[in-house]
Amino acid sequence: MQLGSYNQSQELGLEHPQNPASNSYHDDSESIISVQVHEKNVEKEHKEQEEELIFDRGYCWVVCFAAALLNASTWGMNSGFAIYFSTYLNDDIFEGATKLDYAAVGGIAFGATLVFTPFVNYVQGVIGTRPLIMVGNCCQFTALMLASFSTKLWQLYLSQGLLQSVGLALISLPALTILPQFFKKKRMLSGGLAAAGSGFGGVTFNLGMQKVVQIRGVHWALRAQAIISFGLVWIAVLLFRSRSKLHKIEFTLYDVKVTKMYAFWIGIFYVMTCMFGYVLTLYTVANYTTSLGYSDYQGSIAAALLQIGSAVGRPCVGLLADRYGATTMAAHAYLISTIFCLAMWIPSRNYATVLVFAFVIGGVMGSVWGTIAPILSSLVGIKKMNIAFSQLWIVLGMSGVVSPVIGVALVKGSGGHVDPTQYVNCSIFAGVSFFACSICLYLLRGYMLARNKIILKMHSGSQDMDNLELNSDLLVSTPVPIGQMIKSSFLFRNVKV
Repeated sequence: MQLGSYNQSQELGLEHPQNPASNSYHDDSESIISVQVHEKNVEKEHKEQEEELIFDRGYCWVVCFAAALLNASTWGMNSGFAIYFSTYLNDDIFEGATKLDYAAVGGIAFGATLVFTPFVNYVQGVIGTRPLIMVGNCCQFTALMLASFSTKLWQLYLSQGLLQSVGLALISLPALTILPQFFKKKRMLSGGLAAAGSGFGGVTFNLGMQKVVQIRGVHWALRAQAIISFGLVWIAVLLFRSRSKLHKIEFTLYDVKVTKMYAFWIGIFYVMTCMFGYVLTLYTVANYTTSLGYSDYQGSIAAALLQIGSAVGRPCVGLLADRYGATTMAAHAYLISTIFCLAMWIPSRNYATVLVFAFVIGGVMGSVWGTIAPILSSLVGIKKMNIAFSQLWIVLGMSGVVSPVIGVALVKGSGGHVDPTQYVNCSIFAGVSFFACSICLYLLRGYMLARNKIILKMHSGSQDMDNLELNSDLLVSTPVPIGQMIKSSFLFRNVKV
């Protein structure tokens, strides 16, 4: 009877209660599997975090190489404008254009859209670092290609001037701010090596494009430059990584706490005076050489030697900065720049002196590119470094735009003729500018020494001074009396800032 009812219930598709012990067995096995999966996920997350927290070794150096490629394809390539400036001016490429027009194009290319870096910083937070660099690469390629087909001056303003500046801004900001996320003990060395990329790029584009100008003309030089830089940036994009989420980097347009720091305004004046001297010297070395009676090719050699100096000097400055501090070494570097501009550039009258000057000044005057990230990370912390960068870059952009125009206005006569005294006013202006930015750096050095001493005293030695840059809120909110800043500016005993 029972067997028949069981068979009947099976035929009707009815279910019978299962053994409770069987249910318990299945539940236990499922829970064991879920625990094992969870443990594997946790182990994977820990492994990823450990990889993310690796500093100063491994893939960090690949990122440094990618940053060097980006610098070579932006600042290094932009320094090649000295060749185009000389060709435009001497060969009268665009009818009715004056030397001020060409200087303005170079200034716009260098820094026009850097004024909008707070917006670039915000966009980077929205779309990510790699997409931002890709857009910048497309803008830069398009700009140079359009410039190669330009026949009117206004077309040159929009292409090689404005649009190239857009590409420069979108590429350069991530390249400059990425290294503090990957380096601690070797931060300044990595910054120097990455900055040396602009030196190697400058050598390549100065000598290479000068040869193309001689053989095929200036328009083909622009096309070759567009293709080379386009390929280099794509290689860098493939190698690039970011740790912005790990370090909780802020991508906002503005920060009130940062602008309330009077040291931040000293930093702004440092960047402004540095760009006055840097851009003026960078763009006038080739023309200064021809003003002594030498050929355009010899002028390009001088410009290239300046870039070789930067390729050699910036890693050396970075290596010394790891030992003595970024702010200290940058201040010394610009003091040396002052001496060479005033004592060697002014009286130089032969080719050998120009070449030595170009090599030495190239090695020290670009120290800003390798040291600015460590200086800002020490000043406001890693968390707020991007915000400080974007606000400083507004001033850098404006200074870069007007610097070539100031340089051309200081040249005696119309240019294009032999006169060793044409650039005396330029050399004096550059020397004074470098001296002013050196003083600003010594003051910033004193500010950070005094602030760190105050923080250590306030927290009774409990604050971890080695990782102080991770506490941005504490760094920007600690008040520092001006007297203590000045007093600490020239203390050099057993201190590293």
